[in-house]
This record gives sequence, C-alpha cells and structure tokens, in this order.
Amino acid sequence: GDAAANAETSYFYTDGNSRLGKLLAEGLDMRREQRVVALRHDTGRWQLTGDQGQFLGEADIVLLTPPAPQIVDILAASDLAEEVRGALTTELGRARYRRCLSLALAYDRLVARPFYALLNSDRQHPISWLALEHAKGVERCPPGHSLLIAQMAAQWSSDNYELPLEQLAPQIATLAGELLGEDLDTPLWIDLQRWRYSQPDSGCDFAALNDLGAPHGLFFAGDFTAGRGRIHLAIEQGWQVASRITAPTA
Repeated sequence: GDAAANAETSYFYTDGNSRLGKLLAEGLDMRREQRVVALRHDTGRWQLTGDQGQFLGEADIVLLTPPAPQIVDILAASDLAEEVRGALTTELGRARYRRCLSLALAYDRLVARPFYALLNSDRQHPISWLALEHAKGVERCPPGHSLLIAQMAAQWSSDNYELPLEQLAPQIATLAGELLGEDLDTPLWIDLQRWRYSQPDSGCDFAALNDLGAPHGLFFAGDFTAGRGRIHLAIEQGWQVASRITAPTA
C-alpha cells in the first residue's frame, strides 16, 4: 500500500458513512425519493417539476449538485434562454466520469486479516478497492460473519458494465479470493451497485459555472466542480457555493 497514505489517521462512522450526510441535513426540510427533471420560471420563481409532471415546490435560488451529465438533462428540459443554457451546458460538458461496479459479498464465516481494506495504488489490478467491512465494527454484520466490498477499477468496470449480475459476481468473487488467498466463490448473498458517474476524471470551473448561473438564480457544486471524487472536496465546494449564495448583494 501507500505508506504515506497509511500513516494518516482514518475515520469512519460505525453505521456507515451515509451518517455524515444525515448529520449535515439535520434541521432541514428534506424530501426524499422525489426526482426533479425540469425547472420552470412562470411565476418569477423557480418551480421544480417531478418526473410525473407534478409540482414539487418553488424557490428563488436552485443549487444543483447531481453529476454534471444529469444536470445537463435537467437544464435541457428547463425554462432558460438558449444562450444561457448553451453556455452552462458547454461548461458542464467539461466534466468526464469513470464508471464503477461495486459488489458486496457476505459470508457466514470470518475472513480475518490485519487490515480493513486493500487499495490498488498502482492501478494494475481489476479490483480498485477491497474493503473488509466487518473489520470496521461489530455493527457491520453479525458475529462470525464477514462482509466484503469490492469496487472494480475504472477500465474493468467500463468493459463489463452491462454484464448481468450472475456473470459479474463469480468473476469478482474469484478475483477477491485470489487477493486474500481464500476461497470466496460461494458467498451467502451478494448485492451489486452500478455507478455510472462514480468519480470525475476532469471537472468544470467552479467560478465560471457559477458566474454563468448566478444572475439567473442557479448555482452549482459537487465533485464535478472539484474535479476529483473525494467527499471532503465536495463538502468544500458546498461551503464555497453557500458563501456565494449568502453573500450580500450590492
């Protein structure tokens, strides 16, 4: 592994890193499982339109944080002058993403190792990240059981993205078993997540994008404005855009 990276203190939430998002959202009016597909501007405010054509709410300012290609789709269906839409779409188009196939494998026995994860630092192996979730705390799985998360490298994920689970799982389990020197071909259960927009390889210009959108009440932030797929960088982008939104206007 990377000796310098391993020397840094690492932190995690015992019930999963999604806890961070929940803590940041405390006290806010959060509405889940509602897909916004278009923004209308018939009343002088932005109106949010859902995927069934339903009205979801309205606001003076909209902050868009999905992956850049999904924002492009929203803007294409929204009430915007063509020159504004075109300029925003061009800037958003600078973001390029890698795909990632992520497979969870559960076992009814303990896979014990003196580490909690393996990182493909030289990018030569099909598995980019192999995590031993059960090593992070007793909350992760029942005693005597194991839970592995195999995140596949960008090229492997792209080459195999459309394969069905029944073809992907045996290949990934075998690759993980070879890394750990253990037979992992018969998991108790498996679960696959396909990340089409896993991490950006290149990003948009934060200032340029928000300079274009701000006069129209549109702001942008996320890993695509940072140019790298790191949680702390995405949070920093959020702080920056929040400062911009709340700054006094002349």
